[in-house]
Amino acid sequence: MKRCASVTLLSALIATSGAYSQELEEVVVSARKVEENLQDVPISVTAFDSAQLVERGLDDVFDVAKFTPGFSFEKLNRYGTQGGGSRPVIRGMSQILGEPNASIFVDGLQYNDSILSFPFDIVERVEVIKGPQAALFGRATFAGAINLVTKKGSNEFQNRIFTRVADYSEYEVGFLSRGPIIEDKLFYTANVRWYDFGGMYRNSLDNQRIGDESSVNFDSSLEYRPNDVFNMRFTLGIGRDDDGAAALTLQDRFANNCFLDVARQYFCGEVAETPPSEQNLDLFGGDIGMDKDSTRLALQLEYDLPNFTIVSNTGYFGADQTYGYDVDLTADSTRFGGTFNRIAVSDREELSTEFMLRSNNDSGLRWLAGVYYYRSRRDFREDRLNGSTVDQGEARVDNIALFGSLSYDFTDRLTGGLELRYAEDEIGNFNPAARPDVPLFENTYDSFTPRITLDYQLNDDTMLYGSLARGNKPGFINANPLLPPEFLFADEEEADNIEIGAKNTFADGRIVFNVAAYYIDWTNQQLTGQAFLFDGRPASVVVNAGETTVKGLEMDFTAALSDHWTVGGGLNWTDATFDEFDDAEQAQFTGGDPSVAGNHTPNAPEFQNNLFVRYGFDIGSGWTGFVRGDYAYTSRKFAQIFNEAHTGSQDLLNLRVGFQNGNWDLALFVDNALDDLSPSTVIRFVDFENFLPTGDSQRTSAFVRAFQYPLADRRQWGLTASYSF
Repeated sequence: MKRCASVTLLSALIATSGAYSQELEEVVVSARKVEENLQDVPISVTAFDSAQLVERGLDDVFDVAKFTPGFSFEKLNRYGTQGGGSRPVIRGMSQILGEPNASIFVDGLQYNDSILSFPFDIVERVEVIKGPQAALFGRATFAGAINLVTKKGSNEFQNRIFTRVADYSEYEVGFLSRGPIIEDKLFYTANVRWYDFGGMYRNSLDNQRIGDESSVNFDSSLEYRPNDVFNMRFTLGIGRDDDGAAALTLQDRFANNCFLDVARQYFCGEVAETPPSEQNLDLFGGDIGMDKDSTRLALQLEYDLPNFTIVSNTGYFGADQTYGYDVDLTADSTRFGGTFNRIAVSDREELSTEFMLRSNNDSGLRWLAGVYYYRSRRDFREDRLNGSTVDQGEARVDNIALFGSLSYDFTDRLTGGLELRYAEDEIGNFNPAARPDVPLFENTYDSFTPRITLDYQLNDDTMLYGSLARGNKPGFINANPLLPPEFLFADEEEADNIEIGAKNTFADGRIVFNVAAYYIDWTNQQLTGQAFLFDGRPASVVVNAGETTVKGLEMDFTAALSDHWTVGGGLNWTDATFDEFDDAEQAQFTGGDPSVAGNHTPNAPEFQNNLFVRYGFDIGSGWTGFVRGDYAYTSRKFAQIFNEAHTGSQDLLNLRVGFQNGNWDLALFVDNALDDLSPSTVIRFVDFENFLPTGDSQRTSAFVRAFQYPLADRRQWGLTASYSF
C-alpha cells in the first residue's frame, strides 16, 4: 500500500508541474562482475555517478554514506589504527573490533585501509551493494560491498582543473587529464591532487588546532586496446597523508548518571555534543597525528573469444603508517609514566589476483567461473613515550577461493540465478619476539557461500525479485601477546539472508522507485568482550556474541517532475537485535542477568532517511544553473550492546547553488546548514584520570567508564570551481 501511494503521489506531482523533462539517465553498475542496468540487477544497489558526486559535493565514502539508505561509515576511519567504531555498517550488521563486515573495493580489488583520502576526481561511479557479496566479491563482504569504479581513457581529450576553498582553512587543487596517446589503441589517465584542511576545533590545553589534514595524491592509468579482442589496463596510485591530532573528545566519569554502584559505572542517554578535547600534543613533537605513504598498483586484462571472455584482475596495495595519539584524552600527561602517549607503527602489504572466464553470448544461459587468491601481511606495534613497546607481530591472511555463477531465462519474463563460492582462509599471527616458543599462531577456516536469485519482469515498468544468500565471515585472532591462549581466536560468523524487492520505472522513464525488504539470521556475531592479560590488566577482545536477527525495509526514488524540478530520496528501517548474548558487565547492571537479548546492535542506526530537491534553470549565453538541498536524518547509534549511551539523532542539511557552461563549473555551498553537532559514533572508554577508590565488594576497579567520540563537522561555507578544456 505504501509503495502504491508513493507512486500515485509522484505521478500526480508530474501531472501538475508543467512540461515534462527528459527521462532520467540509465545507471550502469558492475555488482555481478558484468555491466548491467541498475534496474535489471536482482539485488539492492545504491549508485552515484561522477556527475552526481560533483554536484552533490560528495567528496569521500563518509559523504556517500550520509545519503545511502542502510549504509553508515565513520570519518574517524581516516586515522586507521584507532577506528574502533568506524568500519562500514550495512543493514545493522555492525561490530566494534575485528575485521569489517563490509569491504571497500577499487575496480573490484579489495582496499583494506582508510579510503577517506582517496581522490574522488578519478571516480566514475560508487556502488553500494547491500547484502552478502561473498559469492562474487569474496572475503570480508559479509554484509555488503562498496565498489569504486575509476575513470578510463577515451578518444576524447578531457582536461579539468578543480579547486575548493572553504572556511576553517580548507583548500584543494586538482588536475585531471585523460585521452588518447594513439587514437583507438592507447589511452592515458592522470590525476594529481593537493588537499589541506586547518581543522574545526582547538585543543583546550594549548589552543592548537586538531583535526587538521593534509594529502597529496597522484593517480594514473594506461590502457592498451590494439583491437576489439584484447584490452589491458595498468593503474598506479600514490598517496601521502600528513594529519594532525584527531578531533576526538572524552565525556569523563563525572557525567555518568546510571549504575553508579557497579564497578565502572555507566552513562545512560545522549552524550554531550562538544565537550573540550584535552590532548598532550607537545609530548609528541612532530609525531602527533598520522603520517602515511601508500602505493596502489593494478593490472587488468581482458581477452574476448567467440563464446567467452577471459578476465584477469591483479592488484597490490602497500601502506606505511605512524600514528601518534594521546590515548587517555586527559590533561595529566605524567600518570602511568607516559604509557598512554603512544605512536602506533604499521606496515601493510596486500596482494590479490582473480582469474575468470565469462560467457559473452546472448543465449538464455549465461555463466561465469573463476579462481581467486588474496594475501595480506600487516606488522603492528605501539611505541610508548615511556620507552616501552608492545609488538603485536605480523597479522597474516591467506585466502584462496573458487567461484562461479549461472543465470538462466526460464521464460521471456522469468530468470533464475545461482552463485557459488568455496573459500579457505588461513589466518595467523607471527610474533617471535613476544612468543619465542610458539612464534606462529594460525587457524584455517573454510566456507561455502551460495546465493540464489529469481526475478520476474511483471511488465515493462516493474521487475520483482527475491534472493536467498549465505554469508560467512572468517574467524579472528586477538593478537595481543599478553592474552591467555583461550582468547586468541574468535570463531567464524554465518548469516542467512532473505531479500525480496521490486524495481520500478514509471512515466516513460521519469520516475524510478525501488523497494526491498530483508531478513537476516545471524549466528556467532563477533563483538567486544573482556579478558585479563597475564599481568592482570583488563583488555578488550573479539568474542562471539551468539545469535542476532536483522529485519528491515528500504526504498529509494528519483523523479523528474518537469524540465526544471527533480526530487529524490531514500528510507531505511533496520531492526537488528540480539537473540542470544551474555555479557559479564550486563550482569553487573542487572544484578545477575547477563543477557542482552532484545537489545539493538551497537553503532547501527535504526532509521536513515534522506531527501533532495533540485531546481535547474537556463541563464542564457550558454550558461545553466541549479539550486539544490540535500537532507539526511540518522537516528541514534548506541555505543555498546547495553543500549544505554548513544549519539542522539542527527539532522544534516547541505545547500548548493551552481552555474555551468561548456567549460566552467562553479558552485557555492553550505554544508551542515543546521549546524547539528551530534557525534556520528560513540565508543565506550575509560576515564584514566579520575579514579574512584576500590575496596568494597562492588568496586573492584579504580578505572571508571567514560565515552570517546569524534567531534562532528561544523557548519561550513565555501565554493568550488572547475575549468574543463
